[in-house]
Amino acid sequence: MLKKAKGGAIKASLIDMLGRLAISILIVFVFINTKQVQAVTYITKKSDTSKIVEQIEKDYADGKITKSKCTKKKSKALKLEKVSKTICDNVKIKTAKKETKKEKKTEYIKKKKKKKKKAKKEFLKKSKDLSKKAKSWITKKVKKEKKHYKTIARLPKADWYFTSTDDKGNTFIGYAKSDQNSKTMEVGNRKFKKVSNGKAFKDDGKTQCDVRSEVDKATNEHLYTGQVLIKCPNNIFIGIWHQTGNEGFGVAQSEAGIKMNFAFSTDRKNAVASLENKKKDSKQAKKKEKSYDSKDTDKPIIKVAYNNAWFSSSEDKEVSIESGSKDYTIEGKITDNEGVEQVKLLVSGRPMKIEDDGSFKIKRSSNKSEEINLYAHDSEGNNAELFLNVKILLASSKFINDKKYYALIIGNNDYDNKEWDDLESPINDITVIAAVLKKKYKFTIPEKFILKNATKNDIEDALDSLNDILTEEDYLLIYYAGHGSRGTNVKRAYWIPIDGKSKCCRNWINTSNVTDLIGEFKAKHVLLMVDSCFSGLLKGKDENLTDDGEEKNAVSLIKWMNRKVRLYISSGSNEPVLDKGDNKHSYFAKKFIELLEENNDHITSWELFGHIDKYVQNNASQRPNHKVIKETGHNYGRFIFSARN
Repeated sequence: MLKKAKGGAIKASLIDMLGRLAISILIVFVFINTKQVQAVTYITKKSDTSKIVEQIEKDYADGKITKSKCTKKKSKALKLEKVSKTICDNVKIKTAKKETKKEKKTEYIKKKKKKKKKAKKEFLKKSKDLSKKAKSWITKKVKKEKKHYKTIARLPKADWYFTSTDDKGNTFIGYAKSDQNSKTMEVGNRKFKKVSNGKAFKDDGKTQCDVRSEVDKATNEHLYTGQVLIKCPNNIFIGIWHQTGNEGFGVAQSEAGIKMNFAFSTDRKNAVASLENKKKDSKQAKKKEKSYDSKDTDKPIIKVAYNNAWFSSSEDKEVSIESGSKDYTIEGKITDNEGVEQVKLLVSGRPMKIEDDGSFKIKRSSNKSEEINLYAHDSEGNNAELFLNVKILLASSKFINDKKYYALIIGNNDYDNKEWDDLESPINDITVIAAVLKKKYKFTIPEKFILKNATKNDIEDALDSLNDILTEEDYLLIYYAGHGSRGTNVKRAYWIPIDGKSKCCRNWINTSNVTDLIGEFKAKHVLLMVDSCFSGLLKGKDENLTDDGEEKNAVSLIKWMNRKVRLYISSGSNEPVLDKGDNKHSYFAKKFIELLEENNDHITSWELFGHIDKYVQNNASQRPNHKVIKETGHNYGRFIFSARN
């Protein structure tokens, strides 16, 4: 019984083993067969792709398609993320096919239709987001002015002057004024109206457009962004703008996809310079439209806002930036003729997000100074680069003022024409001021720039010769003490030289000419101090004159020193002022001298005015003024007097 049972178990075991072996063989067979099927499928797929690639290369070699189409088709067949410009370089060309003018035109029109469709979608979206007042403004008819302005110089006096070009190669000039009925915005110590209205004039001599601008956002760093509407007889443009300091730029687009690029400034001179660039852009746009050239050869442009100015990769290779904190933000904008959606931006090698309007923000934190590389490229391989040298200014930073200082000082006492009374204080004032500036503040003041009892020619010759010694980093103080007057019909201030006649305005010094010269001086920092009657009628404005709540420390002093200064301080407004005040000096000069003598560190023009204003008003019925000199490029700096004993 035991043997039989044992033999049956062996047989059963053998059968079981054979069964398992068979199953294993079957599994292996199925596995191998599956792999073979997958391999066959892969080979088939690979073979299909190869055939497609071979056909593309053959078509290119036979001259049936252009190299451009070869690179696009082959890149697509191989599922590359980006079109490779060199992928067809290995193909031996039998007959190279050149695109005909007709084909170029067809491709150009196709591209244009695609853009137009996209533009319409974007336009409708932007239209829905407009405020009720903006929508209401759009429905009104364009009111045509009687005069069609052709030059910026002829435009009416306004808060802003702008220039623009569109895709068709048309140029526009225009102006905008603050809408006094709109809401007032307040940022720091600055107040301004939210809405501005104006007109744009096309270079065809007849087309006029209405312009409406609205501020969306403003910061203490003097950065503004907003929305613009440009309403022409046949087109409405909706767009955005970015502003820093006194200048800005933007882009607006119509429902048909026509783009209008514009720049604006508070200064007519800047607008004139901008117009010259716009005319060049206009010529290129017209040439492109005429040739049906669909290929983009224009580089993208990187713009960065700093120190109340815009820096651009098209003009600047590098920008030096100073931050008063280890945590800082750099704001910028990308522009490209073919649209920013085709542009990629790298910040020191890392991708940076670009908003739909082309703007971007770089937020950094660093305990030490650093270099940042901005690199932008579009789909056609055009690229732009801008280097940022960021200097971190911490509380421990030291302020060292090693700048050169110059002064032109004028004092008139004795007048030839007896209709002008002789004065007592001017020569006393300038003699002491010159001595203190030279000894304690190390001013360079050649004898020819200390004018006592000066004629008109003396003053004009001295002003004209200042640029012979000035450099772009220097400080310049111009101080005038003597008789002053105003125009009979025009609200304008004049200085009266000792040979000045009694009637306006023979042999008088027109202060408008003086301020124009100040705008042309090389020196980065210019302060004009005037102690005369009607001195407050100088061309000035308060807009960019603010303390921003900043404390006077090393960081703020360095900032102010690196910003352009064009300021004036006057002893009065639109009124006569006293000659002799306390002792042998005028009240204005006495306080100025006292402040210079007492200071043993650094004192700014803002501080000087605060003390002078209070002292003069307490002792005389005149109101000193402290303003920015108009249209000279002042950039929120301050004039710094540094004691150097």
